[in-house]
Amino acid sequence: MKTGKSVLISILFILISLSGFTQYVDYGQDPSQIRWKQINTQNFQIIFPDFFEINAQRIANIYETLYRHANSLGRTPQKISMIVHTEGGISNGSVTWAPKRTDLYTVPPQNPTDSWLEHLCVHEFRHVVQIDKVNQGFSKFLYYIFGEQLTIAVVGVYVPKWFLEGDAVCFETAVGQIGRGRSPEFLNEMKAQVVDKKIYSYYKAVLGSYKDFVPDQYTMGYYMVGLSRINYGNNIWSDALTRVGRRPLGISPFAKSLKLTMAGKRDSLWSDSTFHSLFINADSVKKANTYCDAKRTLYHDNFSELQQKWKQEICKSENTFDTIPTSNKYYTGYYYPTPLANGQTLVYKDGLQETGAFVLLENGQEKLLTRTGYLYDRKFVTDGSKIVWTEYRPGLRWEQGGKVVLTSYDILSKKYKRYKSGQNCFAPFTAGDKWGFVEVNHNNEASIVLVDASLRNECFRITAGKEELFIHPSFRNGKIITVVQTTDGVRLESIDVQTKERTPLSRDIFYELDNPLSFNEGLLYRASFNSNDAFYLKNPANNTRQIITSKYGVRFPTLNTKGDSLYFSFYTADGYKPGKLGVNDFLSKPVKETLFPIADSLRVKENWNLSLKADSVYAVRKYGKAAHLVNIHSWGPLFINLKDEKINFGVAVNSQNMLSTLAFSAGYVHDQDYNRGAFIFNTTYSGWWPKLELNLKTGGYDYYSYAISQNENQPDTLLLFNKSLHTTADITTRLPFNISTRNYSRSVQAYIRYKIDALHRIKPKEIFGGAPGVTYQFNIPSRYYQLLEYGLSFSNQTHMTSQEINPRWGQTFNFGYSHTPLKNIHLGDIWWAEGRLYFPGILTNHSLAIYLGQQQMSDKNCYYSNQILYPRGIKLYGYNLSTIRSSYKMPLCFPDVNISSVLYIKGIDGGVFYDTAREKNKWSNAWYHSYGVELTADTHFFRLPFPINMGIRTGYETQHRKIFADFLFSVGLSI
Repeated sequence: MKTGKSVLISILFILISLSGFTQYVDYGQDPSQIRWKQINTQNFQIIFPDFFEINAQRIANIYETLYRHANSLGRTPQKISMIVHTEGGISNGSVTWAPKRTDLYTVPPQNPTDSWLEHLCVHEFRHVVQIDKVNQGFSKFLYYIFGEQLTIAVVGVYVPKWFLEGDAVCFETAVGQIGRGRSPEFLNEMKAQVVDKKIYSYYKAVLGSYKDFVPDQYTMGYYMVGLSRINYGNNIWSDALTRVGRRPLGISPFAKSLKLTMAGKRDSLWSDSTFHSLFINADSVKKANTYCDAKRTLYHDNFSELQQKWKQEICKSENTFDTIPTSNKYYTGYYYPTPLANGQTLVYKDGLQETGAFVLLENGQEKLLTRTGYLYDRKFVTDGSKIVWTEYRPGLRWEQGGKVVLTSYDILSKKYKRYKSGQNCFAPFTAGDKWGFVEVNHNNEASIVLVDASLRNECFRITAGKEELFIHPSFRNGKIITVVQTTDGVRLESIDVQTKERTPLSRDIFYELDNPLSFNEGLLYRASFNSNDAFYLKNPANNTRQIITSKYGVRFPTLNTKGDSLYFSFYTADGYKPGKLGVNDFLSKPVKETLFPIADSLRVKENWNLSLKADSVYAVRKYGKAAHLVNIHSWGPLFINLKDEKINFGVAVNSQNMLSTLAFSAGYVHDQDYNRGAFIFNTTYSGWWPKLELNLKTGGYDYYSYAISQNENQPDTLLLFNKSLHTTADITTRLPFNISTRNYSRSVQAYIRYKIDALHRIKPKEIFGGAPGVTYQFNIPSRYYQLLEYGLSFSNQTHMTSQEINPRWGQTFNFGYSHTPLKNIHLGDIWWAEGRLYFPGILTNHSLAIYLGQQQMSDKNCYYSNQILYPRGIKLYGYNLSTIRSSYKMPLCFPDVNISSVLYIKGIDGGVFYDTAREKNKWSNAWYHSYGVELTADTHFFRLPFPINMGIRTGYETQHRKIFADFLFSVGLSI
């Protein structure tokens, strides 16, 4: 037990170190020209662009309501800052704790849910409550020693990510009107897997797989948290977080708390007659689901129960339509199947082996047209010769300055175009000889826009009302049919293009609606009325019937040109598959609005709903960027130096401001290169186009030196023991450019660096070999060198699937030159160039990689450290080096196996390599070679989310003519 506790304590400090090495959480900067304002209350601070004030007031009202009401975790969190990002084209949110803040990305997505700002704030507020609840007891004591980094480290070690996200989804579902807990697409991913495949092991469900699609932590967590709250009460999770906070050095306090809760109630749950009747042999299932780990027990209990309920539900489903044949070994989705005049079917495809592409389907064969960039909504439209969709275009400099833009591909000329826009564009559609789309500006004001055939010149615009969003419009006979989302729900509307008159076609409801299509004289659309995705048809007499359904839902409808067949995608355990059905074969079932059992039970458990009847107005003040540059959030006896990749003991503080423009770490630490400790200061400023970096280290340095006597009465040579200061500093200016396009991540960066390394304030303290009784006076001058370095890098790589080891295609090049142009110590100069080339291998996911490097120093004494790579197993030190490294890598298997709770192995890769290099030094000019094999595995230890790649390399090298072996190890910090 003591050994286990020591391991957990070590992991805790490792995670603190990892957070330091990543310089805490920095999602990038907003454009520098934004002027910021703030709303500062007792409970929260909202930092927002000055043009977003109306929406910022709404956010303030939402958060004030959330703070005012009790919640199922029994915690009112302390004050936190919210930073509102309006420019990035991203619909998301996050909560971080080092520094402590919430980031809100306010562009509304094309998902029919609650009003986006409400949905976003409710979900992220729940994360604030979760993490704040951990900051109590002994964790609170440790907070005073380490600062905010300690709290998030404790959460990272002990609290599963599926709980954090699942509990937040439960909360958004319970207090909102729709939420993901009422979205069939969200729910059916797990349902299809559990019913048609099996209940995966707990390790696979939590840590994922390269072989199989595994529903994410949001979906898995919703069922885990929601069903457990129904079966065991709200306290099951509240108590678990409390125990984590009070016993952060215990052995798995989260699981221990679950075990204590279940010990008193699990028997009664399994003996309940209703619950018991779900299983053919409930006692044997209960026994099979009993493990030493409470989280695994709870997981298998919950999904065994759900499996039985889902099997009963699915027996009632109907599935009567044709499947358009496809062929895939791994999970793949096909979206918006669209019939073309030549008999082919155009679809958008992505999956475990495809990052995203348009393909043509015909007789079970697939023809790739083009791969794409990142699509947040897979909706596209075609006129038969041109495909139009929207994809994310990153900002040239600012990470929060990207946009979702119109993009087209000409099928005949094979030309791929992206159309620059100052606003975000979504959901394209055809409108006769024009094209249409939804536009959302940085104030969250939505419009439907029609443009001419060039996709550049605006012909028509209608703007939505306050807090309205248009979703998935379509066009027919001079009218636009669209879904309108408001705070009162979602509804269908018709808009006359000539008069701009808006006509409601349905009442406001809190069910999902999207993809409306005019069909004959009626209206076809997708809705979630029966707790599953199905198509409905509203006829001219205003009667609505259900026309198509399937086991796990149907979505993404398109009509053929004749209007006699409907094409669509239906969900399966292997992804969305394309299907079609003739209109004469439509069902005609009455609409039955059913409930979502878990969601409705959670609403009762939470015991209140978000309702914003009052609109308070909060005081607004300017937020000065200069006045808020420093924000010290963490401190303690450790200094994590990203530049040197070292951890030192001492006294350290860490700062990062709320806008993430300035970050620094400073401390006085013990350092093995310094005799009496050293002061270290590292900082980065990213608020201007050039990024600025400063790294400084200075401290006492003791050393011996010799002095030659000029006095005939003194010995010729004196040995001096000197005390001095050793100072190193470098200042770097970087100019980064993000020029990504299509399915390529592409960047260019230039930099210039000034560096100084100095010994100064040199004072001889002891003299050895001097004449007795003689006093010596020495004035030893400072010694230093100054260095200027210039560099340019270029990277161009295809987006990668989870199965790929290297990019399918890629090139990276780095060029550099360094010299010492100023006075004092002269080191000559060095220039270098290196490149990496990636090519697809013989089979899918195989990769050929080639590295080329060249380095030349002007001085044969080799004062500079090497800038290029050696052949594997060889070390070179010449003033002229040339290197070629080649490797061929391939995945061997995806085992998805665990060894107890210690190790989970996700993938095993193999490879061979051959390297060669020429070294030219003062004594020789020789070529050396090495070759061998590598075997690596993608793993997770202790069920932690950080992926670890580890393995062995063995080979033969000709420098010393011997066999060598290396242990390979790397940690991924992105989860």
